[in-house]
Amino acid sequence: MRRRKQFPVGVQRAREYAQRQPASAPVQQYLGQLLTAAGDHSGARQAYEAAKAAKPGLLFADLALSEIDTNEGKGNEARKRLTAAVSTHPRNVSGGLLFAQLEAKEGKAAAAIEQYRRVLAVDDKNPYALASLAYLLAENGQPDEAIKYAQKAKEVAPDNAEVDDTLGWTYYRKGMFAMAVTHLESATAKQSTTALHKYHLAMAYLKVGDPKRGRETFEAALKMDPRLPEAQVAHQLFATSPN
Repeated sequence: MRRRKQFPVGVQRAREYAQRQPASAPVQQYLGQLLTAAGDHSGARQAYEAAKAAKPGLLFADLALSEIDTNEGKGNEARKRLTAAVSTHPRNVSGGLLFAQLEAKEGKAAAAIEQYRRVLAVDDKNPYALASLAYLLAENGQPDEAIKYAQKAKEVAPDNAEVDDTLGWTYYRKGMFAMAVTHLESATAKQSTTALHKYHLAMAYLKVGDPKRGRETFEAALKMDPRLPEAQVAHQLFATSPN
């Protein structure tokens, strides 16, 4: 017999309270946040829609709904929401970041770069925007400009693994492989490191003439994520490199 999904008592109570307060935008918004954290995206969508019905134009609800749309593969719906939100609130950093993330996820690098630039025009010390813009520029043939943003991200968030990885990978794209290794090692040494970070370090080890450490690091990346999209490229490179 299939069990119904159980939610924490606090979530259940919030749901019951929200049922008695259907026209309260703050209550419905709060319920949406709780349900999102609990993994009930369908329930969260209903709550955010209720919040919007109670208070049309509620920015937080629109941004939350755009995230749900994006996660559910509804890119067109997310784009419509974000276009309206960014147009109405051009200085809202959260909306700009979500829009940039959507563009990047859909492979629209130029549009994502433009959105990150808009965010930085409002908040020029936003480490996520700095690192994300640097990474996109480096991946799209503009490593010289990318390094400026990556270095600034490092100044703003010196202990962030994502920033270290971005800076290291930007050096890699510039052909400065020893510098790349330094920052990529720093990224992979942090608890928040990812399989992609390890993959980047593996590639850098290969470029500095250390294929043994490269293979070991690549294998560690695959243990973290056996479906790593970049794995095929690395397999080919390591297959042709000396032991």
